[in-house]
Amino acid sequence: MSKNNKQKVFSGSNYIIWCCLLFSVAFAGLYGLVDLLLDDYPQWLGLALFGFLAFTVLIVFFVYKKKRDAEIAFENKTLQMEKAMTGLMKDVDIPCILTLPSGIIAWCSKGAYKMFNTHESLLQKNINDLCDVKVDELIETLNEDEIFGNINQGSLPVTILGRKYVAQIHRQTLGKNSYYLITYTDHTEYSMLLDKYEAETPVVAHIVLDNLNEIAEYVRVSYRAAANQIEEILTQFAADMNGFIREYNRDKYIMVFSKEKYKECLENKFEILETIRNVRLGDSSVPVTISMGVSTIGDNFEEKEKNAFSALEFALQRGGDQVAVKTENDIVFYGGRTKGVQKKSGSFARVFATQLVSHIANAGNVLIMGHSNPDFDAIGACVGIARLCMWCGVEPKIVMNTQHKNFEACTEKLLMLEDYKNTFVSAEAGLDLIQSNTLLIIVDANNFNILESSDIAYNVADFIVIDHHRKVAEFENEPLLALIDPSASSASEMITNILEQCLPNDILYKEEANLLLSGIMVDTKNFTKTTGTKTFSAAMYLRGIGANSEIAGTFFHEDFEDFLTEAKFNTNVTMYLDKIAITESNGNDPSFDRVAAAKAADKLLNVRGVEASFALVSINDRIHISARSNGNVNVQLILEKMGGGGHFDSAAAAVSGNDMKAVLYRLKDAIDQYFAEN
Repeated sequence: MSKNNKQKVFSGSNYIIWCCLLFSVAFAGLYGLVDLLLDDYPQWLGLALFGFLAFTVLIVFFVYKKKRDAEIAFENKTLQMEKAMTGLMKDVDIPCILTLPSGIIAWCSKGAYKMFNTHESLLQKNINDLCDVKVDELIETLNEDEIFGNINQGSLPVTILGRKYVAQIHRQTLGKNSYYLITYTDHTEYSMLLDKYEAETPVVAHIVLDNLNEIAEYVRVSYRAAANQIEEILTQFAADMNGFIREYNRDKYIMVFSKEKYKECLENKFEILETIRNVRLGDSSVPVTISMGVSTIGDNFEEKEKNAFSALEFALQRGGDQVAVKTENDIVFYGGRTKGVQKKSGSFARVFATQLVSHIANAGNVLIMGHSNPDFDAIGACVGIARLCMWCGVEPKIVMNTQHKNFEACTEKLLMLEDYKNTFVSAEAGLDLIQSNTLLIIVDANNFNILESSDIAYNVADFIVIDHHRKVAEFENEPLLALIDPSASSASEMITNILEQCLPNDILYKEEANLLLSGIMVDTKNFTKTTGTKTFSAAMYLRGIGANSEIAGTFFHEDFEDFLTEAKFNTNVTMYLDKIAITESNGNDPSFDRVAAAKAADKLLNVRGVEASFALVSINDRIHISARSNGNVNVQLILEKMGGGGHFDSAAAAVSGNDMKAVLYRLKDAIDQYFAEN
């Protein structure tokens, strides 16, 4: 017998009945024992025993009858209450439906008929045919209730006849059968209010004119007239967005509009960029461009404004002419169709140089690092910063792979200098040099994953970034300083401009100047692309110190193995979309293949009609892609879709795996997406 059954048998009036019965049996046994042991006993004893037995039987009967009457009365009252509750529930306006697991309706309230707007009986119909959410889907939301045992509940949003409800399901198990009571709560008005709140949530944007000031310097136009023309377009744009815009500084605006209008901008991919770009100035019809930082996140206007300004900086660091939208999880970009123009003034370089020198002088030790597989630009930039550190009285260490063939090709004379005999260290040695007051200066890269040592970058608290590639992601920690200027030709150019602002003329050695010049030459292809007035100014400064372009040019001489590796790309070229050249190679030697791929992509641009080129090479378990452009196609945006990055007309990516066909398919898909979006 179970514990519960024992409690029922020995509880309440049952206990009295059992006691009486036990006493009756005991006295009956006693009477039999007396009759057995005594031949003669008093008659009164027998009568007493039988009298007590009769009295006990009467008590048992009375107690049992009273208990039974009480049970019947309770059952009648319960039945009446159940009928009353059933009638009450049936007449309430709350939509309630009792179904079987199959969805067949066994009972429903008056409110259910109103909800479905019908007078026909709903009984025996299947709720799955009347509602867009099936009973099985609701059952999947059930959670076991530890307090009430087999009573469960779950909910899902549903739409019935254009109104929105929250359907809540309850399960009750009776024996082997399960029944489901579904109640519907009308959330239509609440949902409308929520949608209205979402639509009217303010979005903050910072807008800056990228190149109007620079255009006005070289094109015969009225700056004020041009600025007024752009301002009229922006004012009309704000009016169309049901927002407002205010100029808070020259060529700088802040704009507030609703999230509903923001979604329209997403649909048309911020066509305001194209509208502004269609404004052409001067005889050469130079397009005007803007950059915009937009924030949809933030608990108040102050946070939204800060996030919008942060997004604007990101857009400018990627070259401008684009919109950067900061969301909860990421930054999304639109535009970026035109190349950036050089716009950092000499005063800006002086301010940055002053701050840089201050941080170097206050550091305990300085580590300098560029990207892995260093090219001449990364090497020259590292050497330029090292000279600046030495001038500040701080001994620098350059973290670099000294076995790389580019390093060996250009540093032979540099390593003869006393200052550089112990300057270059390996990545492993660099980790051992990290202290609490270490300053890391990163050049020619802004992505930690491609640095010579990512471990060093992630373990140093204070770091500074100087780069000319477009920024691809936010830093996990805020740098002390960040100079990211995609309009610059090279990192060597940027650092040369800094050195010019703070170094005396006799401090920089000609060996260092040659390396800086080679860095500019490699990224400008001997001053034939991505050049500006600051590029030539930097070259003139280096030339004045003693740099020799002929000596720097000897660094570019290639080995015979390079020549053979590069030749393989020329024999396997296909055209895509009549203007994209794609070549591939399986590769033989990792030390040569990436350089050969970059050179092959460069040479393909010399083919008439080719606007962009991609060279793919399989190295170990990765396929590396080098991309080049003549300025009409932003290859950086294309390779960003494949996890890469770089510059407007020079980018790269590394894709895991060695399936060349699969990577080619992804590349073509990325190209198609780029042209579809632009």
